[in-house]
Amino acid sequence: MRFAVLFLASILATPLLSAQRTVPSDGQWLIEPGYHPGTVQLSVRYGERGNSSNWSRDVALREFVGLSAADMRESGVTVHFKIVRSAGTLDCEGWFDDGKGSGHFTYQPNPDFVAELAKRGINGPPPTAWEQFQMTMADVGLELVDELGRQKYERPTAAELARMGTHGVDLEFVRDIGARGYHLRDSESLVRMRDHGVDSEFIESLNSAGYKNLDAQELVRLRDHGVDPEFIASLESAGYKNLSAEALVRLRDHGVDGDYIADMKEMGYAPSNPEELIESRDHGVDPSYIRSLKEARYERLSLQELRRARDHGVTRGFIQRVQARGYGNPSLDEVIRLRDRGLE
Repeated sequence: MRFAVLFLASILATPLLSAQRTVPSDGQWLIEPGYHPGTVQLSVRYGERGNSSNWSRDVALREFVGLSAADMRESGVTVHFKIVRSAGTLDCEGWFDDGKGSGHFTYQPNPDFVAELAKRGINGPPPTAWEQFQMTMADVGLELVDELGRQKYERPTAAELARMGTHGVDLEFVRDIGARGYHLRDSESLVRMRDHGVDSEFIESLNSAGYKNLDAQELVRLRDHGVDPEFIASLESAGYKNLSAEALVRLRDHGVDGDYIADMKEMGYAPSNPEELIESRDHGVDPSYIRSLKEARYERLSLQELRRARDHGVTRGFIQRVQARGYGNPSLDEVIRLRDRGLE
């Protein structure tokens, strides 16, 4: 299941660090209709008043032991159910009214979970009480640990497992990207990919566009810079195919897309090297500027000459003023010299 684990910003604040690492023995829960069929939106609040934390997740109804859809539809019905994880259990009581419910929970860590982690050779010390609570909330289970082992990842520490969970790296995510050939060896690479929105769908979309076997860093960079299959297709339709990942990022960053390329081609400029277009875009050379100089009878300028003219502030209006003062039809170099000398 795709999910987002949301901790309040206060959980990272240094003054509150010690308080936030106190494992709650109880707290409040809230359930509302989920965003997908068969799910509910579970929110949990815990901690002292004025120093509390919230956690929210879309959860499959089947994960609640002792709670049915019929219970949720009742009006004013009292419920008692459990949320059982490998790392611990939330024992919940409360009531429902027309699909929405709230109440209190008590938390019980699972001591067997710590023992099972040790059997699997988890690096470093056993999880702290706080890390075990984090893994309970994020549903970090032994299946995830086993899957990491099958894919030959470095053995994570308990702290790294907790970090994976809080950043949304779950069993499904690891399996999905592994099925597409990405076995990243270390947990931090998984976290980085997850944080930057690199998931199996994004990987598959790049595969379909012909960009396969990219490394994790390239995937993150493409995602961060907005390089997607639509952008790649727009470049290919303009004649620029089989570009490197770095070239795609540079073109995207500098605003050279399919529309710009097509417009420049219409004006007679279709360089084989896309770096020429990047430089031209950076210098403000676009179809409207080219058109304005053509209207001033400067029709066969190279991209390099156009960039130079733009850099020196040469415009159609300036050229017309030069011509009106009796300079005839000066060359571009002469126009630039006049501009540099301050002729207005």
